[in-house]
Amino acid sequence: MDFSLVRTYFHLSPEGFDHPLLELAAASLTDADAVIASIRAGSALVQATGNELVASFMGTSLCNLCATLLIFGAQYDRLLDLSLTNLTFQAEQHDDHAHLGYRIGEVRWTDIPAEGRAEFLLERWTAYLREEIVPAVEAIATHAGMKSALIWNQYAYQLAYVRDFILEHEPREEVKARFLSDYALLTEGVPAEVFGRKTNPFLHRNPRYVDNPWQPGKPLMMNSSCCLYHCRVDGEKCYTCPKMTPAERDARRERVLAELAGAAAG
Repeated sequence: MDFSLVRTYFHLSPEGFDHPLLELAAASLTDADAVIASIRAGSALVQATGNELVASFMGTSLCNLCATLLIFGAQYDRLLDLSLTNLTFQAEQHDDHAHLGYRIGEVRWTDIPAEGRAEFLLERWTAYLREEIVPAVEAIATHAGMKSALIWNQYAYQLAYVRDFILEHEPREEVKARFLSDYALLTEGVPAEVFGRKTNPFLHRNPRYVDNPWQPGKPLMMNSSCCLYHCRVDGEKCYTCPKMTPAERDARRERVLAELAGAAAG
């Protein structure tokens, strides 16, 4: 199985980071002392102004695990073992930001049956979410002193972005078809009660798009919720942040266009 895609975008692989500055047994993400220590260490790396930024990124890194299950299920008809007991949570410094990811302890999987595929996946995903992802997200939010909704509300955009990426870059029609079918099952088939919420946080019914100054004619999907990336020293909101006003986004777009023009002229 090829891990290059999820290694690049989700920082998930059997090898892990080359130079991790933080390592933690992923099963400890529900432990108060471990989470608080990780948030403090991560906040120092990125000059965060509070707990929210690192907690947000820790929480959404768990969404990447779910996206990986979808990708490998569509590509290989295999359900990877991404239980937290099989993972090590890691952080690595990259210039002015840090990458968060996971090293896989042992690459193992269960074959997804052709007959009863939907029933099999729904049962396994529901158990995985209820027993692994939900407790970790809620614990991270609690120990960071923030509402878990600030994490959950980002999941819809995260997974929809992965869907659009797969549809654009995956050349095999049968893989895209399996991915879309499994995506619908995860976003619409898993009951909201599993998450303790009113709606399934993965479901993104009406994504909004904004002009793309980097690639005109290829609109960017707006985040479903603020990722809190501006909560750091001299931080600013992402271009696709839903909290950014139209005037702020227009000003940012003009700044980006000016920078691109300057770079082209140079």
